[in-house]
Amino acid sequence: MVSRRAFLRGGGLAGLASLVPVVRAQVHARAGGAGQPFEAVCDTRHAQGDAFLGAVSARAFRSHGVGADPGAVLGVVADATAAGRLLLGLTTPSALMIARQVAAPHGYGLVFHGEHDVLGDGRFQHRLHGDEAWLKDVADLLQHATHAWPTALGRTLAGLPADRECGAMHSIGCATAAPPPPSVRLASWLLAPLRA
Repeated sequence: MVSRRAFLRGGGLAGLASLVPVVRAQVHARAGGAGQPFEAVCDTRHAQGDAFLGAVSARAFRSHGVGADPGAVLGVVADATAAGRLLLGLTTPSALMIARQVAAPHGYGLVFHGEHDVLGDGRFQHRLHGDEAWLKDVADLLQHATHAWPTALGRTLAGLPADRECGAMHSIGCATAAPPPPSVRLASWLLAPLRA
């Protein structure tokens, strides 16, 4: 059951969808692409989140927009982990923290993690963590995508191999000209079932 506060916070449509899960699945389910099915979570308060969502929605099993309340990811993660689907997102760091904590008991690990923030000199920094085999290519892609980085990142994350945690893997950074305001610190991520 959804509380009145959660209903109002999540918007009428999102609240109705959470009350009737069967209808929600029929309305938002999409055919999966070539890879493993995934659910996408994006902070749609910012243009970057909207662009990311637009890039992954066509391939996602379901797409979810979250707003100011990072707790909105709880239900999304619970549904995805129960079905064994991957989770990818572009959200605030606090929403990522909640997603990781909810997914960890189900054997999910962080395959990719990106931190995206404005530097003091007006440039936009991407700090990326992931598999050394493909991480440099992702960094090069983001560096050349400049303002379109959320779209490029979304398309790339949807096709990454999700077989190893990024904890002890390679880390790389790159910077580009700052995107148009409002700029906000965001985290991109890919959670996958890695442990039995």
